[in-house]
Order: sequence, then structure tokens, then C-alpha cells
Amino acid sequence: MISFDLAIDVAILAQTGIGMVGNASLLCHYICSLCRRQRLRPLEQIINHLALANTLTLLCGGIPRTMAPFGLKYFLNDVGCKLVFYFHRVAWGNSLSTTCLLGGFQALSIRPTNSRWAELKFKSPKHINSPCILSWVFHLLGNIIVPMRVTGQKNHGNSSVKLNLGYCSRVFINAITESICSVIFSSVDVICLGLMIWASGSMIIFLWRHKQRVQYIHSTRRSPQISPETRATKSILILVSAFVIFYSLSSAFEMYAYLFDSPQLWLVNTSVFLASCFPTLSPFLLLKSDTHISSLCSSC
Repeated sequence: MISFDLAIDVAILAQTGIGMVGNASLLCHYICSLCRRQRLRPLEQIINHLALANTLTLLCGGIPRTMAPFGLKYFLNDVGCKLVFYFHRVAWGNSLSTTCLLGGFQALSIRPTNSRWAELKFKSPKHINSPCILSWVFHLLGNIIVPMRVTGQKNHGNSSVKLNLGYCSRVFINAITESICSVIFSSVDVICLGLMIWASGSMIIFLWRHKQRVQYIHSTRRSPQISPETRATKSILILVSAFVIFYSLSSAFEMYAYLFDSPQLWLVNTSVFLASCFPTLSPFLLLKSDTHISSLCSSC
């Protein structure tokens, strides 16, 4: 009988492969769009950064996690563990920030031109690439502490080891440093999640008001058409909601595992699986919402 740990490892491996294909397809689609139109729309620029962050998250989170159960227990040395965890945290943090930016930009773009956000609405598309780059720089610098909290599996006998991850180990530095890191990382996450919830609420209100305004038109038309703006808003709303749900579930399992000195490996693997659900599903949600891809699939 297959153990639960092995089933989770196989699921993570399959999840990583599917997610890599999806994000690669998304990147290739927008590269083709760039070659065809010589420029990308603001939303496409944000999605490119999101796809890159998701790819790096799956590479650094999924593949190393599944190597240890299949016999490659010490395939990463101390430096390798530090680099893998560093870039995984950078990519995950940037995925959080970029998803927050994506929701905020769409919530801003659908606001009426006579609102108090009108000036920012018209200026934001011209400078949308700058916050994406700043997000990468922020997370590259802000996660410098991460390599200090990770060590190779060969050093597992160290008394400072807090969590055995199967191929690397999570170490405990000291109470003050751990508290500062937890506060900083949690604050950034809470701020981004709060902005996502605000953006989602704004989009839901917009869709509800839009439905109320055009309700009388539906009675005079046989087949009312959904505008591209509304379709994009619904897709991004689903995307942001999916991120919040999977992030909350993953954080709950991770926090529960961290409360124990030697938690069971299935808790850690379940947290990784839930955290990788968004990078795996998001490219397919975005590809499905793209009108060009949808028409191409219909013609095929």
C-alpha cells in the first residue's frame, strides 16, 4: 500500500510538471504577442512577471522536495540548500506582490474617469513595469536573512535544527532574530493580502453595479455580449481569490508544523503542495481568459 507521504511527493512532482508547462506556455504566448505587436499591454507585463515568479517557485519548491523520497537524499549541499530556499522565498514573495499589483491595477482601471483615482488611472499604464522591477529588488534584498536559517541535511545533527525538510533543514538562529524576521515577513504578507481583499471587493462592487446598469438591455437583446473589460475583471478576481485561499491554507499548515520541534513530514509536504497550487493553476486561468487563446482553441 502506498504511504501518504509518497502519494504527496508524487502529487507535488506531477503538480510541478504541469505548472512548468502552463507557465512556459503563458510566457511563450506573450513573447509571441510582443513580436507581433512590438509592445505588451500593461496587464500582460504584470502577468509576465507573475509567470516568471511562479516558474521559479515551482523549480525551487517542487523539484527539490520530491528528490529526497526517490533516493537523492543528499543531492544538495549546504550552499545549494541556502540558494534554493533563498530564491524560493524571493519568487514566492514576488508572486504575492505581483498578484496584489495585478488585482490593484485592474480595480483601478475599471474605475470611472470622473473618480478621484482618475489621474492615477491614466498614469499607471505608462509606469507599470517599474513596480514589478522594484518588487524583485525588494524581495532580493529583504530575504538576505533566509540563507542563515537553512542548512544542508548532512548538518542535521546540529542542535539548532528546528525542522527537518527531508533534503535540507530549517535552523533556529535566536529568539530576537526569529521574532524580527517573523514580524517583517508577516507584515508584508498581511499588507499585500489586505490590498488584494480591497481590490477584490472593488471589482465585485463594480461587477454588481455593471450588472444592474445593463440588466434592462438583456431583455432587448437575444445574446448580450460580455465586454473584454468585464471578462478580464472576472478572471483576475478569480485569480486573486484563488491566491488568498491557497495562501491561507498553506500558511495554516506551515504554522501548525512550526509549533512542533519535530513535526511529521506530511505536514510540511501538504503545506508545499497547497503553496504550489496557485503557481500551477494560475497560468491556465490566465490562458483561458485570453480571447486569442480561446478563439484559437475553438478553431482547433
